[in-house]
Amino acid sequence: MLLRYFRVDRRDIAYFRFTLDAYEGLATLSTVDARNGIVVLSIPECFADDVNALLTAIAHEISLTEIPFSNDLSLPLKQETHNDA
Repeated sequence: MLLRYFRVDRRDIAYFRFTLDAYEGLATLSTVDARNGIVVLSIPECFADDVNALLTAIAHEISLTEIPFSNDLSLPLKQETHNDA
């Protein structure tokens, strides 16, 4: 399983999650820090190329910046459902 961390506009977290969910089993998005728009994708290695292609397409629609993993990131991972996320 590959983990890739991204910063997105917090208003786009739900859009990003629902887009990934539409490709059932491709990747799972978890929110690390909703206030700062930090999310992590859990990607089965066999789908890495497909996820890269999807990320390239999504980056034309939302601000999407891959960030390195840091021990400063809040864990455990949680799925945010707040209206202000």
